[in-house]
Amino acid sequence: MLEEYGSDLDTGLFIFPNDGQNAVSVEYESALKTGMFDTDGYIFFSATYEDDEFQKEIERLSKISCTVFETNREDSDYHIENIIYDTETYNFPAYVSSDGYSSVYEYALIDNDNKRIIYVLLSYPNIANDEAETVQKDYLKKDLNAYDLKNGSTLERFSIYSFGFSKGIWSEYSPEDEGRETSGKQR
Repeated sequence: MLEEYGSDLDTGLFIFPNDGQNAVSVEYESALKTGMFDTDGYIFFSATYEDDEFQKEIERLSKISCTVFETNREDSDYHIENIIYDTETYNFPAYVSSDGYSSVYEYALIDNDNKRIIYVLLSYPNIANDEAETVQKDYLKKDLNAYDLKNGSTLERFSIYSFGFSKGIWSEYSPEDEGRETSGKQR
């Protein structure tokens, strides 16, 4: 999936587990379509875990970070961004890696009562209050108007996958940067 949609979605899909093998049960629903300029749609991946695996997965989510480099040079400056833990915006506590940057939302909802984690990706969501029933409404923000990004630049929204090293110039995560030395200045 990352190979097909990752660069277009401005995400590394870090929220999503590598596989669902450690889960007791999984549910998957997606509708992604590539257009002329972008990919629109959603992914919902829900996994229910045993106690130990549930705690391990929460631990993994809590430690997600992303290093973005300013240039391809070996001594490039870099920025490390950590995931945000949010207990207010959603119906469940959430680990958020992208909140509207380039119109992409990526987060994991923690359903402690059922030892379930719902992994969510939304790209260019078209969620008016009357259309929210077409997707999993419980997995969306409480305030559906928060998805309306018509005012202002979406490049200034939060994402662990991007950083503005210079005014108006954004650098983004690249899979090729995995394991790269951080020898420049951290910003």
